[in-house]
Amino acid sequence: MKILILGPSGQIGHELVEQAKSNYEVVTVGRSAADLEIDVTHFSELENVFKEVRPNIVINAIAYTAVDLAETEIEQAFKLNADLPSNLADLCSRTNCLLIHYSTDFVFDGLEQSPWRESDETHPISIYGKSKLAGEKAVQISTCPYLILRTSWVYGKRGSNFLLTMLRLARERESLSVVDDQIGSPSRSDDIAKATIQLCEQFQSDPSQIKNLSGIYHLTASGQTSWYGFARSIFEQAQSFEPLKIKKLSAISTDEYPTAARRPAFSVLDCSRINETFNIRMPQWDDSVINCIKQYYE
Repeated sequence: MKILILGPSGQIGHELVEQAKSNYEVVTVGRSAADLEIDVTHFSELENVFKEVRPNIVINAIAYTAVDLAETEIEQAFKLNADLPSNLADLCSRTNCLLIHYSTDFVFDGLEQSPWRESDETHPISIYGKSKLAGEKAVQISTCPYLILRTSWVYGKRGSNFLLTMLRLARERESLSVVDDQIGSPSRSDDIAKATIQLCEQFQSDPSQIKNLSGIYHLTASGQTSWYGFARSIFEQAQSFEPLKIKKLSAISTDEYPTAARRPAFSVLDCSRINETFNIRMPQWDDSVINCIKQYYE
């Protein structure tokens, strides 16, 4: 079984490579730190990769994730979040290989107060969300077998994410203010990668079953919290490993912290479908924060 992973230097991509390389033949693609360094926005270069590698599974871990910059860098956001998955779906259709593509909670407007299901109506309120939804639709209309995995609030011990930003600020400042009225499920990159590899294992054992179950699935940590609650958990765990400068953490509203892009106020995803279909259940968000902090300081 040969897996082609796009974006090996990203948060999820890095963990995917680490977890897959012992049991699969893994080939990575990206602009840097990859086996094949190409411009993924060029269809012809992607096409040549497919001809050379002939993968059984393609995992797209590349995305434009600068949510606020996307409001002005619209073309770049759509190139990576919509055009790339469209091209991948086209190439996977030709070769009949499985495409696993990550999407986001930002496809919803966040106005409801119950966990979002895959069947709920999408209504993105930012360019980032709109570009990711366009990518979903491009994959859905293709003829390739696919799994679209919507996740949220991704963090890990490497890369650029909320957890690492909070640790940096906690070393520099005595007080911080964090938004407390946006609710979601912080999801660790290691856990997302592990669940993805489990899907690959099921595809390896019964490819026809996965093909028949193509669709969108929600994949986030269990439970929910606010950004303020997430930050508080990070600091509580980190203080066991190093003295932090932070003395006061204050909860503020979204209105008190204006950003270029609007965020969903409630973006908790209902993950029962992936559990019932593939027997995949993610850990509790706070348990994963504890484990991530421990590994970070090892």
